[in-house]
Amino acid sequence: MTPTQVKTVFVVEDDPGVRALLESVLSTFYSLRSFDSGREALGALQALTPDVLITDLELPDISGEDLARAAGQLAPPPRIVAMSGDWPRLLRAAGWAQATVPKPFAIPVLLGAIEAGERAAS
Repeated sequence: MTPTQVKTVFVVEDDPGVRALLESVLSTFYSLRSFDSGREALGALQALTPDVLITDLELPDISGEDLARAAGQLAPPPRIVAMSGDWPRLLRAAGWAQATVPKPFAIPVLLGAIEAGERAAS
């Protein structure tokens, strides 16, 4: 898959292994910034609005839902991709996120969610 109009992607993931994998793959296609906490990402959103915000829903400081809610107030808001291994929580996120990605995920599923903004399924 090759990127289309997506240029800047923020990834918020507290698991170092998953974050490193995402950094390795996504930095090939996009201008990428990654964060291990929601508060750190929230601060960065004040300076730069990404095209896409990929957030784990379970973060150590603020929830992915709260981070997405704050990002949604930006103009223009980024496309939100929610990730989680908690199926009920991910199903609830389908009501407000432009895409949801269940963990564990396949890289093509995540790339599809970034590019198309469609609900992803594995």
